[in-house]
Amino acid sequence: MLNGMSVREPARHALYARLEDVLGPEHADTLMTHLPQHQSDQVATKSDICVLKSDIAMLRSGMADFKAEVRADIKEVRADIKELSGVVRDQQKFYVGTVVGSMTALTAIFSLVVGLLN
Repeated sequence: MLNGMSVREPARHALYARLEDVLGPEHADTLMTHLPQHQSDQVATKSDICVLKSDIAMLRSGMADFKAEVRADIKEVRADIKELSGVVRDQQKFYVGTVVGSMTALTAIFSLVVGLLN
């Protein structure tokens, strides 16, 4: 940059041509790749960085609230799962009892029928 003004493409080409004359094409290419190609309006300022820091701080604060909400939701889901687990366990006991009782009754009836036939 010259006096706060951005370097335009023609000036870059002129610089490259002169570097090529003095240093040769390989060294001119190397040097030009290390020079910034952006315009001055594309450079971040300290105030830009301060705004960015402020935005990041707000995001972190929001994330802390979000984390708390997610933790509360997870706690609620775990309680629901625990409750459902108890319901399933009770139903399983009922069905096992029903099946065992039915099988016992059928075995007794079968034994009675076989005994009557003999």
